[in-house]
Amino acid sequence: MSVPASPVPLYRRILVATGGAPHSERAVERAVALAQHFGAALDIVAVVPLASNAFVNMASGLPGSETLEAQAVQDARQVREEHLRRTGEQARQQGLEVGEYLIQAAKPAEAILEVARLTGADLIVLGRRHTTALSAALAGSTGDAVSHAAGIDVLIAR
Repeated sequence: MSVPASPVPLYRRILVATGGAPHSERAVERAVALAQHFGAALDIVAVVPLASNAFVNMASGLPGSETLEAQAVQDARQVREEHLRRTGEQARQQGLEVGEYLIQAAKPAEAILEVARLTGADLIVLGRRHTTALSAALAGSTGDAVSHAAGIDVLIAR
C-alpha cells in the first residue's frame, strides 16, 4: 500500500547554526539544499560565546585581563556577525527567505533551542566538530545537547 504524497512540505522553517568553521559550513550547505527542496524559510543563528578562549581564561585575574577578555569577546562577535551577514546574503541569492540571529550566550545549545522555539523551526541543522565520541564527551557537544533537548528533528551534518 502506498501513502499519498502530502501537499504540506515536511519542513517549512529550517534553523541552521553556524560560526564559520568547516563543520558548520557543511551544515549551512545541507540546510540551504533542504530549504530549497522543501520551499522552506531558512533561519541562521550564530552564537557568540560569553567566555573567551583558553588563553584569555588563563590570564583571568591578572591586571588588565578584563580588557583582554572584553576584546576577545568583541572580536568573536565581529567575526560571527560578518559571517552571519555573508551566509544570509548567499542564501538570499539562492532565492531563500532568510532570517538572521546573532546571540551572545554562555551555552550555545540553549541559545540555538531558544531561536528554534521563537522562529517556529521544524528542523535544526548543525555541524559535527568532534570526530570521536570520546572527544565530544570530554569537550561537550552542542549537537548532542541540542539533539537530546529538541522537540523537533535535528540533522547533524558530517
